[in-house]
Amino acid sequence: MVAVSVRPPTSTHHHHVRSKITPTSTLHRSLGLDSCSKAPRIRLKIFDESISLGFNCKHSTVINGVCLHCGRPMASDYGIRFDYIFDGLRLSLDEISRLKVANSNKLFAQKKLHLVLDLDHTLLHSKAFKKLTPDELYLMKQTDSNTSDGSLFVLDDAYLVKLRPFVRTFLEEASSMFEIYVCSMGSRYYVKKVATFLDPEGKYFDSRCISREDFKEKSKKKLELVLGREDRTIIIDDTKSVWSDHLDNLITVQEYNYFTDYHHNCKSYAEMKTDEIESEGELQNVLEVLRRIHGLFFDGLIKDIRCLPFKRFV
Repeated sequence: MVAVSVRPPTSTHHHHVRSKITPTSTLHRSLGLDSCSKAPRIRLKIFDESISLGFNCKHSTVINGVCLHCGRPMASDYGIRFDYIFDGLRLSLDEISRLKVANSNKLFAQKKLHLVLDLDHTLLHSKAFKKLTPDELYLMKQTDSNTSDGSLFVLDDAYLVKLRPFVRTFLEEASSMFEIYVCSMGSRYYVKKVATFLDPEGKYFDSRCISREDFKEKSKKKLELVLGREDRTIIIDDTKSVWSDHLDNLITVQEYNYFTDYHHNCKSYAEMKTDEIESEGELQNVLEVLRRIHGLFFDGLIKDIRCLPFKRFV
């Protein structure tokens, strides 16, 4: 377990900071560093007296513009934002590097790697009510209210969300081999809402849901926000172009279109009242590839998952 020592401010100079700082145990849990007894023991001391007004502080962790360790105000653009973990959290580049290694080492002890999953057209398909074709309107009466076993849901009385066949089994089995992140071009609100359909109990993603508000470049996804070593991280997405900086980590899958896609001149699964076959679908194939990669890595046959070209072809 991570040991956390919290010391209250010793001067009025820092007194205003207290209400802005998250409990360090909660922050450590969000960073994934206290769920394994073999994890590095990390002691955080807020306002440590050995750090004189921040002169010797590395300012590794900043909350709402204030250093978590020394209480010094920091520039608004300091470090990199990690709002998906905790609102107002920024980490220094050195701290990000340290956490990536520490988290990967923790997972290695559990025989786990890192897995980054896209949402739309990879794990599910969403469609606005107003864009449903006449032959798809019957679905409005077939939505599920029980998120534990349903596959078709209503979002905000405006969208239908259809989960890809086999997705629940995929997540269950993948989670035994990987720490899972969601990384989507959707809004934070949308991503969090849809994640509850896939993971109603928070077993697979926890707070690891990255959305478009987190990206520096709105048309590009990057692994800088994933707290894991890149040589131990696999990406699954239907869109290759958004991962141009990480193609060696990418497994490209065939897009899932349950509803009508106006780019294709054929009836949708919904219109034909059918769907992908679970046992022959894309996620089943991907899971087999993930098992192979996981086995090769932990059998010591590879040390860097990026050296495996076959993972791009499911």
